Amino acid sequence: MIPPEGGNRGMSKPTISIQVLRHVANCLVLTGCSPEPLLAMYNLRRDDLDDPKGVIALEDFLSFFEIAAIRANNPHFGLYAGRLAGSDSLGPLGFLFLSAPTLRAAFRGFTSLLETMQQAARNGFVEEDGIATFEYVITDQTLQKRRQDAEFSVAAMHTFARNYVGSDFELVEVRFEHARDGDYRAYRDFFRCDVYFDQDTNSFSFEDRFLDKRGGVLDAALFPIIEEHLRRRAADTENALCPSGYLMRLLETSPLDTTPTLEEAAETLGISVATLNRRLRSEGVSWRQIVQDRRMNAAARLLRQSQRGVAEIALAVGYSESASFVRSFNRYFGTTPKRYRESDVA
Repeated sequence: MIPPEGGNRGMSKPTISIQVLRHVANCLVLTGCSPEPLLAMYNLRRDDLDDPKGVIALEDFLSFFEIAAIRANNPHFGLYAGRLAGSDSLGPLGFLFLSAPTLRAAFRGFTSLLETMQQAARNGFVEEDGIATFEYVITDQTLQKRRQDAEFSVAAMHTFARNYVGSDFELVEVRFEHARDGDYRAYRDFFRCDVYFDQDTNSFSFEDRFLDKRGGVLDAALFPIIEEHLRRRAADTENALCPSGYLMRLLETSPLDTTPTLEEAAETLGISVATLNRRLRSEGVSWRQIVQDRRMNAAARLLRQSQRGVAEIALAVGYSESASFVRSFNRYFGTTPKRYRESDVA
């Protein structure tokens, strides 16, 4: 149920806990690079990173991560930072994971409460046919450069799981949205399994025999205390959403190629179509605009960050054939997908 009219207006930029940035900055120090000049680009000082309630725009965090990789001269900097992830690297979520009574509870608790640390992102955890899969994806399609973050997030969760279970924890496969950059052996050596690129999501899979394992890193008595604290914080975040924010949340839970209808969205939110349209107009947006923005920004990201063909991208963002996708893309960006990919801007 969305809040009554007169509530929060507009859509602010998504954020991420500054504690995650602190971990990235500390990893940069370990490569021999000072983070201070880079922090200054975002009007931050080193001591700002110690604020447990501090946040930074997710866009700035992603930019910081990409530039840090360049300054460290390490295309696998995200993997490096993920390998070094500890209990305090992800704020309370890290402590929640490592204090869980079982690995299954660790993944379920973490994925259900990600929004307390990071907005515009989705974690998923599913068990099917003897295989468990953890998924991470940024849902804001305007955030284009995110390779280091994706590799860090998957690598960090792998590190957490190995720390929880022990060295016998092993993966079946790893998947990334982006195209491969750098030596494949760096991925293979770290994850010790096959790694695939240009996929629909960022994920890793492992045999479900590990899920009932009990950890010994932190006292399990901490788990319900941390979980209750984070659930209260998540409820506060939910109550602050405006109508368009609720719709974006709804879209984020659906695949790009199967967008819900306006009627389905209104029913999910517990209001009439007319009421939903009125509230969206009060924010200066429309359902069609929100859906089209998401599709086109996703297409632009895939053209930039993957090696998929235009026809494949058209299907990925919900078009049944490439001709209509090319026309829509041309109307939206003023250029064809092929030229967009080839341009210096892209």
